[in-house]
Amino acid sequence: MTHLPARPSEPENGGTTTGDLGRPSATAPFYGRVEAWDGTRVTGWVLSVTAPDTPVPLIVSAGTGEAVFTPDRESGSLSQLLGRPVPCGFALDIASLFPGIDPARTPVALRVAATGHVLENGLSLSASRKVEANVDSVEGARVIGWAVNAEDERETVELDVLVDDRIVARAVANQQRRDLLSRFATCDHGFEVLLTVRSGRTLQLCDRRSGAVVFGPLAIELNEAEADRTDALSDRLDELAGILREIRAEVPRRRVSSARSIADYAAYFDNHYSETSTRRLQLPKRAAALEKRPLFSVLMPVCDPPLWMLAEAIESVRAQAYGEWELCIADDASRDDAVRMLIQREAARDARIRAVFSGTRSGVSANTNRALSLATGSHVAFLDHDDRLAIDALLCMAEELAKAPSPVLYSDEDRIGPDGRHTAPAFKPDFDPELLQSINYVCHFLVVERRLVLEVGGLREGTEGVQDHDLVLRLLERVGAGGIRHIPRILYHWRINPASLSGGGDPAAIMAGIERVVGEHQRRIGSRATVTADHETRSRSGGLFCARVRYSLPSPAPKVTIVIPTKDAVDLVRDCVSSLLSRTDYPNYEIILVDHDSTDPRSRPFFDSLARDPRLRVAGFRGPFNWAAINNAAAGASQSDALCFLNNDIVAITPDWLSEMVALLARPGVGAVGAKLLYPNNTVQHAGVVLGADGAAGHAFVGLGADEPGHLGQAALPRTVSAVTGACLLTSRAAFEAVGGFDMVHLPVAYADVDYCLKLQQAGLRVLWTPHARLYHLETQTRGTDDTPEKIARLAGEARHLRNRWGERLSNDPCYNPHFEPLGPPYRLLRPLPE
Repeated sequence: MTHLPARPSEPENGGTTTGDLGRPSATAPFYGRVEAWDGTRVTGWVLSVTAPDTPVPLIVSAGTGEAVFTPDRESGSLSQLLGRPVPCGFALDIASLFPGIDPARTPVALRVAATGHVLENGLSLSASRKVEANVDSVEGARVIGWAVNAEDERETVELDVLVDDRIVARAVANQQRRDLLSRFATCDHGFEVLLTVRSGRTLQLCDRRSGAVVFGPLAIELNEAEADRTDALSDRLDELAGILREIRAEVPRRRVSSARSIADYAAYFDNHYSETSTRRLQLPKRAAALEKRPLFSVLMPVCDPPLWMLAEAIESVRAQAYGEWELCIADDASRDDAVRMLIQREAARDARIRAVFSGTRSGVSANTNRALSLATGSHVAFLDHDDRLAIDALLCMAEELAKAPSPVLYSDEDRIGPDGRHTAPAFKPDFDPELLQSINYVCHFLVVERRLVLEVGGLREGTEGVQDHDLVLRLLERVGAGGIRHIPRILYHWRINPASLSGGGDPAAIMAGIERVVGEHQRRIGSRATVTADHETRSRSGGLFCARVRYSLPSPAPKVTIVIPTKDAVDLVRDCVSSLLSRTDYPNYEIILVDHDSTDPRSRPFFDSLARDPRLRVAGFRGPFNWAAINNAAAGASQSDALCFLNNDIVAITPDWLSEMVALLARPGVGAVGAKLLYPNNTVQHAGVVLGADGAAGHAFVGLGADEPGHLGQAALPRTVSAVTGACLLTSRAAFEAVGGFDMVHLPVAYADVDYCLKLQQAGLRVLWTPHARLYHLETQTRGTDDTPEKIARLAGEARHLRNRWGERLSNDPCYNPHFEPLGPPYRLLRPLPE
C-alpha cells in the first residue's frame, strides 16, 4: 500500500481547484499515453500537470529521424474527467512525417519535448536490432547453432529454419553456450532443433521478428534414401530406442527451447497473460462453475492520485470476471475536487462501489481502515489507487478458496512501466516466514478474511510506508505459516508512479519502519533476536529495503563437529583447515579430518601435523569412494550436539560463519542450515538447491555476483529452501539420527544431501539458507567432475533413484515459483503455465 505525505494546512493554489490529473511535480510535470498503434497511425494524449490547458509539444522519432508536433485535438475521455474541453489529444500518421517508413522494422518513440520522457505505451514494438546467427553443425536432421541480438542481448531471438526456401522448424535461441562469452557479454543464446523434412540441399535461418535472413544459405545433404535405410535399422534397435527415450526424459530439450528469458518478460506477458478474446471467453465458464461464491470487499485508500490512473484502477475492478465484489473507496482529503467527483460518479454508476470522504488527512493506515469500515464481504482485498487488477484476479482467488479455504492468500505481481509495458515480475515462493523477517515479499495481491483483519485491529497507524509488512506479520502471528497460501499467478499490476512507493519513497523512513515492525514482531512472539535495518545488504545489493535479524547463540554454545573428508589434496586441506582455525569465532567446535585411502606420501605426515592442534583429529576410511558412508562414519565417531559436513575445498571468509549457522539451527523446528558458497572469482556457487533443476536438483543463482540480490532478494536474504548442499551443511545430531543420516546404499556420491534435507522436511523440520555465512568453494577439486561414461551412468542412476523416491516432490518445489523453467538455469527462464 502506498504511503503518501500528510496534507498541507492550505492547498497550494489557495483553495481553488485546478482540475489537474495529479499533484504538480518538478521532476515529472507531465502525464501522457499512446492509446493505440494502428499501422502508421498513432493516437493518444499528453497533459501538463501544472498547466492542463496549455498544449505540450512532443518529439516523434523514427529510426534516426525526428519531428516535433503539438497535440491540438480535444480528448473526449480527459475532457469528461476534467469537466471542460482540453486540447491535449493527437492522431498522428507517422508515414506523413517519415515517407516510406516501415513501422514493423523501424523503432518509433513519442517523447515530451521539454523533458525527454517517453509517453506510456510510447515505444513501438520495433527496436534497434542487429541479429547475428550461426549454424555450428548439421548432424542428420539435428541442427545446432546460436543467434544473438547484438544491440540488446537480453532479447531471446526466435528463428524460422528454412530448407530449400520452405519453413520446416522454429528455433528459440535461449540455451546456455559458454563458448559465446568470447564474443558476447551473455551466453544463453544457443539452440538445437530437429528438422521434420527427409530431403533438402540448402538451409537458412530467418529472424521471425523481422523476416530477414540472418544465416545461410548453407549446403546440406538430407537424403531420403539414406533416411529409409536408417528407419529400417532403427526398427531393429529396440534396446537403443529405449535408451534414447530415457535420455529424452532426462534432458527434455524441447521444453527448454520453448521457454523465455525473464529479461524478455514483456513478451512473455503478452503471450501468457494479455487479455485475448480466447481467454475472455473462458472466464465466464470458470466463474459459472463455482459453487461457493465469496463476496470480496476491495479496499482502495485514495489520496491525490493522477485522475486517469484512479479511473483505470476503478475500471479494473468493474471489469472483473467474477462479479461478487464491492469496492470500498476512502478518500483522504484529496486536494483536487475532480477526484471526489470521479469517485462519486463511479459510485452512482455501480451500486457495488461505496465511498467515504475525509475532510482532514490522516495517513494511509487510518484511511484504509475507513475503507474497511464500509466492507461487508467475507474477504477483503487490497488495491492501491494507481494500480490495476488482472481481469481474473478475484476469480482466481474464489477458485482457490473453493479448493481449500485459507484465511490469507497472496499472488504474484508485476509492474507497469512509464511506457505501459509490463516489467519487473515478482514470481514469489510459497509462504516463507523466514524471508518475511527480512523483506515484505508478499506485498500484492493480498486477500484476507475480513473477520481476521478486524481481529488484528486493521492497519496500524504510525507504520505508514511499511503498513502492509506490519499487517502480514501480525496475520502470521494469528494464523501461523500454514494459514497463508500463495497463488502463483500474476494477478496484480503495480504501476510505477513517482508519487507512490513504487516510484521511490524516503529510503531512511522505510528502513526505519522495517526495523521497527520486524523488531516488534520478534518481541511479540517471545524472541530475543536483535533486529536492525540492514543497510549493509541494501548498499551491497543496490537498494533492497530489508532488515537483519540476529538470533542469539544458546548458552552454553553446543559443541559442533566439522567433518572434512579428503583423499590426499594436501594443498586444499591446508587452505581449508587453516582458514577454519584462524577465521572461526564460534567458541566450541572440533574438526574430524577423514583420510580416505590417501596415497600421496606427503599426506599422512601433513595430516598428523594438523592433529597437533587440540581442535582437530584425523580418522581413516577405507574402500570405494562413498560420500554418504564417509560422513555417516564420521558422525558416528563424534559425540557433538551438531554436525557440520564440509568439503575439503571450502575456505572460510567471515569469522562468524559458524556462529550464524548455529544460531539459526538452534531455533525451534529447524533441521539443517546451509551457507552462501562462492567461487574464487566471487560469483555464487551455491545459494540453496532448486528441486527438479537439471532433472533432479541444482544450485540456485549460480554465477550471480556475490552481492547481487537475485530474484526478490533471495540470493541476499535468509530464506527457507528445500535443500542445501552437503559441501557445507549444518544439522543437529538428534535430527541426523532421527532420519537415518545419509543414504549410503542408493546415493553414495550425488544427491545424498538433497535426500537428507527432504527426509528432514518429511519429519516436520525446516531447512534454512543464510547469506550471512560466506565461504569459498572450489567444487569437485578432489573428486573431479562427472565426465566419464561410468561417472555419467552413476550420476544418472542416482538421479533416477531420487526421482523414484520423492516423485512429485521434485517437480513441485514450494521455494521455487512454477513460472520458472526448472530444466534451464534457475531463475533465468520462464515456462508457460497451464490455463
